[in-house]
Amino acid sequence: MHKFNPAHHQRLTSKERYELMPPQIAIGEIKKIVDILSNSGQKEVNIADIGCGSGFFTIPLIKTIADIKNIDVKVYALDISEEMLSCIKENIEIANFNKNQKSCAILTKCEESNITLEDASMDIILTSNVFHEIEHRLDYLREIKRVLKPGGNLFLIDWDKEDKILKMGPPVEERLSSSESIELLSAAGFTDITKLPLYSSSFTIKCKK
Repeated sequence: MHKFNPAHHQRLTSKERYELMPPQIAIGEIKKIVDILSNSGQKEVNIADIGCGSGFFTIPLIKTIADIKNIDVKVYALDISEEMLSCIKENIEIANFNKNQKSCAILTKCEESNITLEDASMDIILTSNVFHEIEHRLDYLREIKRVLKPGGNLFLIDWDKEDKILKMGPPVEERLSSSESIELLSAAGFTDITKLPLYSSSFTIKCKK
């Protein structure tokens, strides 16, 4: 199974990627859930970005939600690569976070088959452009399900095998289609599985534990 080379981390924050996959679009969907939880009276929300890379989604996510009033937000940035975690740490340092935003970020090393989070501890999990690299995908989804709270939300974003342009990302033979991913999510026991039309070259699937 091909894995992204951390030495090429600059590709993850290239201008082309921002144009193809503006992170604020998906972050807007995540913020909707945080707002619902806040309005319902929940005082804390935990979010995990699994396979965070250099912080393409993590950093703007923190800037968007860390200062929402009346709720304490923690964003766990997890990656299997120490090099990527060092990179996101550097990017956080130059991101001009305020004190509250900086305290929101928790960087954690994990393994593909061992997400280093407690059972039923996360309200929202994001995994972006990682799923196609996973060798044992059903086990990976079950591990995500383990750390989600009951009713918690998963956002799965990945390069679409059915994309006809292939401007970025892995070759088509290494990709999955949204229908293949939905089938795996269903087999792992996720519910309310919905495909969101957010990006042209990637699929976004939202579902619940």
